[in-house]
Amino acid sequence: MKRFQVKVCGNNNVENFKALTLIEPDYVGFIFYDKSKRFVQDELLFNIFPNAEKVGVFVNETIQNIIQKVIDYKLDVVQLHGDETAEFCEELISTKHQCLLTDENFLDFKIWKAIGIKNKDDFQQLTAYQQVVDSFVFDTKSDDYGGTGRKFEWELLTNYQLSTTFLLSGGIKLEDALVLKNFQHPRCIGFDINSGFESEPGIKKIEEVKQFIDTIDGRIEQN
Repeated sequence: MKRFQVKVCGNNNVENFKALTLIEPDYVGFIFYDKSKRFVQDELLFNIFPNAEKVGVFVNETIQNIIQKVIDYKLDVVQLHGDETAEFCEELISTKHQCLLTDENFLDFKIWKAIGIKNKDDFQQLTAYQQVVDSFVFDTKSDDYGGTGRKFEWELLTNYQLSTTFLLSGGIKLEDALVLKNFQHPRCIGFDINSGFESEPGIKKIEEVKQFIDTIDGRIEQN
């Protein structure tokens, strides 16, 4: 059985984040979108070094600002959660390569593109992105740029036939862990969790996150 990865997104509280790092998710996400309830304001958060890859979430941000955040916070992944086009992603890659060539201290990063899903037609736009992103994040389609806290119909993923990998997001809760442990799609590499594991925006229920990760990893069975 393959191992799924887990990203815990929307971290913005120092003490809560310290507790989260102890259970070692694969990815930790920070939202750099000032209209989000989980917007990162306390830079002390980045004095904590998790045993996890750091994901910066951006919404319609400039390439210059994205690159600066990568440099400042040593981000491993840039997640684009707005209206960014394939051409934008291509320009971001070009800028990244230029930085790698000119700055020996610049660290490489992956690019993820979040895509809102409501029906099978939403997969038709993805072909243009498959050469310029490392993975997709499939979330529930919304009229704004934040997460909805709701699931979309996961059966729709049978319509996704490209080779690019993806993470599943949108309304995932602890009760979904056993189903997701056995989730069947050859391109799914993991799950992106956020509001379904919070007591309030930015404050994760650490024990529930741990149970979810342990269940996904097969270390415990949910009743």
